[in-house]
Amino acid sequence: MNMNNRQGVMTAVITTAAAGAAIYGITRGVQNGTFQRLPQQLSNAMNNPTVQQVAKPFQNMANNQNLQDLTNTLGNNNSQQ
Repeated sequence: MNMNNRQGVMTAVITTAAAGAAIYGITRGVQNGTFQRLPQQLSNAMNNPTVQQVAKPFQNMANNQNLQDLTNTLGNNNSQQ
């Protein structure tokens, strides 16, 4: 078995194990009611002032990128006319 085959086998094993762990976790979460509480927990987390403070720079970066894209698009449209 050469190195590429070993790496492919390991990747398949790791992928299968991760999928199995995810399925097991989801099954357990449904059984014990964790997933029923998840939307409310996420909502509470997003309303947390600390989370909002941390997220603000990322929102600003996204808004700046969107504004830059819009400016580039408008600039390209004006130069084509």
